Formats: sequence, structure tokens, C-alpha cells
Amino acid sequence: EGLKAINARRPVFADLRGEGVWIGCELAEPWRGKAFAVMQAAGDAGLLVLMAGPDVVRIAPSLVISLDEILEGLTRLEAALERALN
Repeated sequence: EGLKAINARRPVFADLRGEGVWIGCELAEPWRGKAFAVMQAAGDAGLLVLMAGPDVVRIAPSLVISLDEILEGLTRLEAALERALN
């Protein structure tokens, strides 16, 4: 739901897919090929995300992540998306 909320504010994802907290975020057409830039910006924000190809950012947190940590991660991810895709 948090990723959908981010996408509603700034439509950067063409698709969100996965199970539980293991999610692939496919970048929308204007940002295709920028998954590496998102990964770098997320790292600069203290958030570890992965690439699943040039157009997909993979989110794969610990299975024991708390709700507070998820909310903090979403905040950091949204800031990273702003930096990487502007």
C-alpha cells in the first residue's frame, strides 16, 4: 500500500509485483533504464534496494522488519526516487 501511495503522488512505477515484502517495482516509460540510479540514490539515503534489470527496482527487506522500519524505508525510497528521477 505504501508503494501505491508513492506512485499515486508521483507515477514512477508501471507495475508493482511480488509476494509479501519481496516486491519488484517496474519503472514507468519516462524512467526506463534508471533502476541503477534509483539504487544509488537509495543507498545514499541509507536504504538498500536491488536491481532486477535496468527497469526494475527490487525491494527485499528482512522478513523480521517492523512496521516502523517499513514506514521509514518508504520515506527514504520516495526521497531517493525524487533525487534519481529528476
